[in-house]
Amino acid sequence: MENLTTIKPDSINPTSPSEVTFCLYTQVMHRALNHFNTKIGTMSSPISIDSLVEQNIKGIPQFCPSDVFKITLQLENVTKGEQIQLYYIKIQNGSKSSDPNISWDSIFQNTTEPQFTQAPDGSLFITPSSSDGSTACSISLTINDTITVGYDLLYTILFSYTNPNGKSFFFSIDPLMKISSST
Repeated sequence: MENLTTIKPDSINPTSPSEVTFCLYTQVMHRALNHFNTKIGTMSSPISIDSLVEQNIKGIPQFCPSDVFKITLQLENVTKGEQIQLYYIKIQNGSKSSDPNISWDSIFQNTTEPQFTQAPDGSLFITPSSSDGSTACSISLTINDTITVGYDLLYTILFSYTNPNGKSFFFSIDPLMKISSST
């Protein structure tokens, strides 16, 4: 049996991080908007900026039963008038071996709350809620303690960025997460 005190955490696939933070730098966002031929940056056609975002973790985070974690956006080096607003997180089942339509209440707690909406395509939309104590740029999630099946989930974070001139653009980030019945 392996000695648990000598096991080093897997930095590529961390288990049960309490927060997944996406750091956005204003200089990088300015450059993406001003120097690249990108999409329009509307809600229906957001600019994908996965490669321009820094995360506090590397790899695919894995969450286990009863884990509570927060997904947060941070804007760094803000100048006057700049801001970001998190609109929603869309979660989809990305597991190849299971039915794409899953019962989200078997994975996450509180899915009957108003900030959770299950779409006809089987995805789950979550909007920020002030009732859970989170800020306008973070969403807290709790994994059910009775989960028995593992899932590979794709999630899209849709947010807007307002530049110093007051013009808003929509961006998306598309990371991955794993939900497991055990570590």
